[in-house]
Amino acid sequence: MPHHELIRVGADVVASLTRLPTVEHPLASIVVPVFNKVEYTLECLAALAACGDVCPFEVIVVDDGSSDATAERVSALQGVRYLRNPSNEGFIGSCNRGAGAARGEFLVFLNNDTAVQPGWLDALLATFRVRGDAGLAGAKLLYADGMLQEAGGILYSDGRAGNYGRFDAALDPRYTHVREVDYCSGAAIAIPRVLFEQLGGFDDRYRPAYYEDADLAMRVREAGHSVLYQPRSVVIHFEGITSGTSETDGVKAYQVRNRDVFVQRWAEVLRRDHPSWGTPLDEAASRPCRRTLVAFCDADSAVRSAGLVGRLQQQGRPLMVRIEQGMLPPQLQHEWEAQGVEIWSGYWLVGLRGWMRRHRARIAEIRVVDSVSARSFGRLLGARSPVPVVLDTEA
Repeated sequence: MPHHELIRVGADVVASLTRLPTVEHPLASIVVPVFNKVEYTLECLAALAACGDVCPFEVIVVDDGSSDATAERVSALQGVRYLRNPSNEGFIGSCNRGAGAARGEFLVFLNNDTAVQPGWLDALLATFRVRGDAGLAGAKLLYADGMLQEAGGILYSDGRAGNYGRFDAALDPRYTHVREVDYCSGAAIAIPRVLFEQLGGFDDRYRPAYYEDADLAMRVREAGHSVLYQPRSVVIHFEGITSGTSETDGVKAYQVRNRDVFVQRWAEVLRRDHPSWGTPLDEAASRPCRRTLVAFCDADSAVRSAGLVGRLQQQGRPLMVRIEQGMLPPQLQHEWEAQGVEIWSGYWLVGLRGWMRRHRARIAEIRVVDSVSARSFGRLLGARSPVPVVLDTEA
């Protein structure tokens, strides 16, 4: 059977199995802008129907004038609020229209070339419960083979953007904790509806698409809120399906033009707060300040010293933890990562010398709570180390 026939048959099967909930009072409104590619839209909706999240949600599909079978197939699905634009409005216009029709407390913008994973929505919205300063949260994006596509985005002083963690292992400790980021890809983001409305939605100056997500993140920060990456919200993104990959034709050609628009809008902030192009990725992603490393000889020592970690967090210090032997209990690991602690243990540990060589630029100080760790770091760094080593006796 030809490939296109397999896709058509697969889409028919998916459509027959898709039953989305009908909710009177949704907490989240998931806005899915679409333009053709009905087979991907149906797969996206099937994943939403099967995700098993507790959070009550509604799904709003905004069709930007598709010429394939999108209207016929999607409008017939149970639980989908289907809107069709009378003329082509582009990605931004479709997202803003969907937001205007939303009833949920939170807006979630989701590309149709995605497959959400179980628990993705509960985790994404939990960001706002745990972090009172949160204004926008983005998911961890994976390729179909499980490799990392994006753990938050980096914006450089010249307006160029980079995907942090691209092609790395998804469970690398750099990518498994909540952290502040420059922006999150609009493929899967959440924002309180009231805040989105206060900000005026996605800015029309970027129509039809590109840089609207980076601009929204900048405005969220300007309004006094944080932009956060949520690693427990996992979404597979079939990159390039929606807008292609060429920067010289199609919708993606606007990426180059809109970068200039973005730089004009945010020139002062970019010069002041953002790294120059070529800055090592880990350093660029660790802004605005380096981390305090808390070193433990084993997991039991770390558990006993949970109070120290809590006190340092209350002081507003971004933390990194290294545990030489064993691993934290899963619940404690989850709690620390949800609070932004970067945890190195188990499989991910390498020799201390090589590990410090790789991460030293990200570390402001080292705190140790036992004599074993104190000796290890003392021997490695020496008395004249630019990174101070502090023995914390209050742990």
